[in-house]
Amino acid sequence: MTRWAVLAVTAAAVVCVTSHPARAEQSSYVPGIKVLLEVRTPQGDLRTFQLPGAPPTYWQQDMPVVQGDKLTVSPMIATGGAELGQVTVRLDNEPLAATSEAPWRAEVETAKLTPGYHSVEVWAGIKPPNAGEGSTAIAFLVVPPSDPLLQSGQAAAGPPVSDEEKLACAIRALDPKVDKQLLTTSTAKVAGPTLFHVTAGPAAKEFFYSLSREGRVTYTSPLLPVQTSVLLTPLEDQGPGQEPGEVILTMRVGDGAGRFGPPAWVTVGIVAPEATK
Repeated sequence: MTRWAVLAVTAAAVVCVTSHPARAEQSSYVPGIKVLLEVRTPQGDLRTFQLPGAPPTYWQQDMPVVQGDKLTVSPMIATGGAELGQVTVRLDNEPLAATSEAPWRAEVETAKLTPGYHSVEVWAGIKPPNAGEGSTAIAFLVVPPSDPLLQSGQAAAGPPVSDEEKLACAIRALDPKVDKQLLTTSTAKVAGPTLFHVTAGPAAKEFFYSLSREGRVTYTSPLLPVQTSVLLTPLEDQGPGQEPGEVILTMRVGDGAGRFGPPAWVTVGIVAPEATK
């Protein structure tokens, strides 16, 4: 999985957002447990999103689950040749399903889940009883259908706007050289930590941004104050950052009352630090 980190900087606070794969707690008896989630709409179609600056993409682990969606938990369990005994699935520490026979899939009813993060844990034991066990857990975010970020990703028009011109925006960079590239070609190359920010008229009170690679969204921020800057950093051997390659940075401003303007996006070429030495 691509590693990334995004740093949002404001005059009052510093917010760091990172992502990493779920880690399985492994034992000598149960070498590995991986939990896969499948999300479908209430109508049964695979859940897709269309966020600014990117084509429609299927649900991924970093994307939200909409209340009412059909969520399927599919554990993949390797036992190193031992016979699998029982599998238990828990939702927020409460038993969801327990079985000693395949398939190990479990269904989650999301309509009544409260907005916010929820945890799914899968526990597996092998035969004979108490011979070995292992477990792993992953989290997913539930949002209501009225969530502003979700609405902003609904295809073409996005959320309603009273005046698109008042809520239009542009993406700028603090580095003069990078900023000049953005102004002339809407593309830029970044070989070191670079701050980006959104510029807009006085009606703009907040904004959100997304990052995408190869047509797939890798991150969508929460709503942020317009004075916030976004720090993109190339990945180095130690620490988080963006892997080399092209990243589409998209920003969209709102008026604080649920109305958003059209998206602005730029293509940022991330250059490996060693390539500049």
